Amino acid sequence: MDINDAVTTDYVDVNPGTRLGKIRGLFDGDQNLKAIVVWGESDKFAGIVTRKDLVSSHHDPQEKVQSVVRHPPTVTRDEDVRETARLMVEGQVKMLPVLDDDEVLRGVVNAKDLLAMVQDNLGALDVSDVYTENVMSVAPDTVLGEVIHTIRTHRFTRLPVVDDTDAVGMISLYDLVDFTTRKMNKEQGGNNNATDSFGGEVSKSQQRTHGGRGERSGFQARMTDLPVRDVMSTPCETIPLDVGLDEAFEKMQDHDYSSLVVVPEEFGTPVGIVTITDLLEALTWTGEEERADVQVFGVDLLDVLSREEIADRIDGIDGKYREMDLLEANVRFHKHKERRRETPLVRCTIRLFTDEGLFSGTGEEYGAGPAFKDAAEKVERNVLDEKQRTSPRHQMEQERERTVNLVEWWATTETS
Repeated sequence: MDINDAVTTDYVDVNPGTRLGKIRGLFDGDQNLKAIVVWGESDKFAGIVTRKDLVSSHHDPQEKVQSVVRHPPTVTRDEDVRETARLMVEGQVKMLPVLDDDEVLRGVVNAKDLLAMVQDNLGALDVSDVYTENVMSVAPDTVLGEVIHTIRTHRFTRLPVVDDTDAVGMISLYDLVDFTTRKMNKEQGGNNNATDSFGGEVSKSQQRTHGGRGERSGFQARMTDLPVRDVMSTPCETIPLDVGLDEAFEKMQDHDYSSLVVVPEEFGTPVGIVTITDLLEALTWTGEEERADVQVFGVDLLDVLSREEIADRIDGIDGKYREMDLLEANVRFHKHKERRRETPLVRCTIRLFTDEGLFSGTGEEYGAGPAFKDAAEKVERNVLDEKQRTSPRHQMEQERERTVNLVEWWATTETS
């Protein structure tokens, strides 16, 4: 099935010279807006800027949007639904540009529109098949400082808020940014340069401004000491484990949520979370693959390295330990600002989820190819070390060593 019916021309677009203050204002005005199209020279598609890109780090409101533009994968109207979902998951975006054969932008495809088109087919799987288990949660009285630390450390975008055994709300990265900025503006007492909830400037027609500046002493300490109940979105919606993904998606649509807390009916305690991304990943499953699922994140950093080469290398590592069953592989690329001869420093992290446990390795080199090679060699060494550790010969050597140590201990005891 192709994506033609999910393609829309209903999107927000800007030119590359647009200030980030205005971009933030656009996101602030529409909480459902996930990405904005950016045009380049000669009205050519130049990329997109996402809400997540703006809230993940501080940017000067006067900075131009071209400084944060990302270049997602592109698709055509006849692209397959499964492939489109895979590109969204791996590119970590919820919107993809749709180009024609002449590279002219003809529209965009959004994650929710894509899922709505195949909603009837989603019922083939239940929430239990795709949800993320053992998600960290926080209590309503947890202070914001601790929440911020948890989100930063584990790179979450949202956390369920659980009171005893009841899911009472959800706290997201966007909630924190919105609340913090609004409080900061209020604490300042106003000024002639009004800002939106992302810290971007807005015109006087959008927001009243006045001179003066309020008391700022101890402001940050007071913010981080506030309980999460003051910031969380409430109520949150829950879903049982045995509900079909079609019903889960319908519930997300009805409440305009991108995630649901998973609560089994038999004991009513939250056990995980299911998100729009989980539903997209479910679309990528065909049940026909002979090799394990290999998810690649940060595909825009791949230059000479291809997804096929990554999957082949993972298969090679798996083949070195035949008793091991590879369940899933995650390969993540992250670009640093440092460069050498125009090539960015890239960190690659590989995680292999197997029935023998988790094997991981991280490499940092200039370019995605060398970084992946370094990480793959480390993972392979870890796999081979585990293979040797569990081999019959190694176990016999360990048993022999323990016997020798025991005999030495007996001899020492008898002569003392």
